Amino acid sequence: MLEIAGLAKRYESRAGTVTALAETSLSVATGECVALVGPSGCGKSTLLRLVAGLEKPTAGRIRYDAGGERDIGVVFQEPRLMPWLDVAGNIRFGLLDLPRDEQDRRVAEALHLVHLEHAAKALPKQLSGGMSQRVAIARAIARRPALLLLDEPFSALDAFTKAALQEEILRIRDETGVGLIVVTHDVEEAVLLADRVAVMAGRPGRIALTLAIDLPRPRERAGHGVQDLRARILEALGQDRIETRAA
Repeated sequence: MLEIAGLAKRYESRAGTVTALAETSLSVATGECVALVGPSGCGKSTLLRLVAGLEKPTAGRIRYDAGGERDIGVVFQEPRLMPWLDVAGNIRFGLLDLPRDEQDRRVAEALHLVHLEHAAKALPKQLSGGMSQRVAIARAIARRPALLLLDEPFSALDAFTKAALQEEILRIRDETGVGLIVVTHDVEEAVLLADRVAVMAGRPGRIALTLAIDLPRPRERAGHGVQDLRARILEALGQDRIETRAA
């Protein structure tokens, strides 16, 4: 569905050229969940913005099989809801290029998908943090994208709400077939969600290690498989220098 080859991003400044992302290659299959983990400044969000089309690469290419950049949805760390619109209005806002009856169908479908039918007329100020992020997910999924990009989507939530939304995003993936790229600092979250984890290293930003997560679902947080893989990734992140390899 998505193929990234030799992707790089460099910025020019008075101090010279800064390489935010070195030549990076990555593929995401239809319906696959890939998690990007790594320290701050390693290029995770830069890579996500390039895939989303929010920035242009300095080198390399991104190939979309499903239909181009409009076939991609984005969910940010903050819900970024418009306070003057109710829940249904926030979801509808991304559908205004469609006929009204199609907007109605997709808003209803998205509300059902995130279990917020009862809150359709609520304003953002009336929502909890978890509900607000559900609306953000619904707004992105209402476009029926083939690929959903999530940039630290649960990091501002309490542990209980975070765990619930992790399960929700996997349910949505299963029900819709949407592919996922998840940027996270939470290694356990990466192991719980992903089919593959790409560990990134900085200076310059690059993918240093890719791990296939061959654990059955649902995955137990305290299970040995999850914790063993978590420890392996943390060990890689703690190395001063990570050699690029695949598993």
